[in-house]
Amino acid sequence: MSSTSSIGKRTAANLFFGIFIQAMIALAFDSGGIISGVIANVAMNTQQIKWILLLYGPLLAARGDIAVLAGKLGTGLHLGTVKPSFRKNTPVYKSLVASTLTIAMLDAFLVGIVTYIMNLLIFPADLKVYNPTFFFVIPILVMTVAALISTQITSAVSFFTYKRGLNPDVYVVPVMSTVNNILITTTFAGVLAVLKPWGWKHPLIEVNGQDVFAVAQGNEMLATYIAIIPAILALAGTVYIVMKNRKDHEYSKMMKEAVFAVFASAIIGTITGFILTQGEAALEHYPQLLVAFPALIGTLVDQNAIFANMLITDFSAGYTEPKIQSFRKPEVWTKFLGIGAGGIIITMFLGVIGTFIKWGEISPGTKWTVILVMIVTVLANVLGFIIVGSLIYVLSIFAFRREIDPDNFAIPLTACLADLACAGFIIAFSFIMLPGVVA
Repeated sequence: MSSTSSIGKRTAANLFFGIFIQAMIALAFDSGGIISGVIANVAMNTQQIKWILLLYGPLLAARGDIAVLAGKLGTGLHLGTVKPSFRKNTPVYKSLVASTLTIAMLDAFLVGIVTYIMNLLIFPADLKVYNPTFFFVIPILVMTVAALISTQITSAVSFFTYKRGLNPDVYVVPVMSTVNNILITTTFAGVLAVLKPWGWKHPLIEVNGQDVFAVAQGNEMLATYIAIIPAILALAGTVYIVMKNRKDHEYSKMMKEAVFAVFASAIIGTITGFILTQGEAALEHYPQLLVAFPALIGTLVDQNAIFANMLITDFSAGYTEPKIQSFRKPEVWTKFLGIGAGGIIITMFLGVIGTFIKWGEISPGTKWTVILVMIVTVLANVLGFIIVGSLIYVLSIFAFRREIDPDNFAIPLTACLADLACAGFIIAFSFIMLPGVVA
């Protein structure tokens, strides 16, 4: 009996360390998310243009909808329904790409509606944007560019890892999370730089003791009005995709099952944007948090996405029964703990990188708070992974029992819930634990 127990413990230990090493290597790609933080820090004037963070949160959350493709490709490659090649691929692959582009556009449209309403509800009178034009134009332009590029890169990375004998479920999502973070941040910053949809011709106004740009008026909106043309063309392209694929079973199934996740992503992502606007004091007071923020969020998203993808593949292939009790099996809980441990290491690593980049901007008398910042980020990661990972586990089981493909909603929900959890916990712990952060 003791011999059997000893073998079981060694097997569990081997499974744990195996996934821990894989997860840590895969999650290391999230360090590239620092680039997103640097771009956001340099190219987005979040201090003087308040609605930027309100839009930035849900746009980042929307990358989860693009990441549906990564999850579906991993499962499809394992099951043989997708070939690891661009040429002469299966109808399933074509349906995946078409539905991903459609979902991205639908999400962009919803992000615009929800954030416009939120802007009217939360901002003071001088900062409310009553003209909805750029809430329509900007999300559509950003998501169109990001989705078109991301679908091709996601496919290439999935095919490459599969051909090299690696597990796409582990490696593709972290790579694409970082790529999508950079794509969305860069595209968003680029669109803002071209359109300049704020009152740049008017003198700054003072709101709550801070100088901010007024709302754009007249000729300041000219570029935004011109940008309606490419936005409408993007919508027309989406309508063409819908009409062409509406009778395709796989496409219709994905769209029906993904609708709930799209609506949830838009709403939850907007709540994340609201939290970011409320926690602006923490991000400004501790610049290392701001520069590392997209990477920290990306790490938590990827931890949960890796766990969800591996779980869904195991359920689909019949390796694990879709029931709550299956968590007791070593092949399930060792994955959860291994991925969680890898996330803690990478979170600490990202904190070090962010601190190194912003070391010169940290006041000499507060450099000791670097340790507190590290504790804040690790606590946010641990709690976020436990809560979101547990929820996704239950939802995936529920989906299988109802014969719903969890790939169609688990990944988008994973992304937006992890965004919300990470942002919320970091901001909350910052107000509680970090000196000088006041509402």
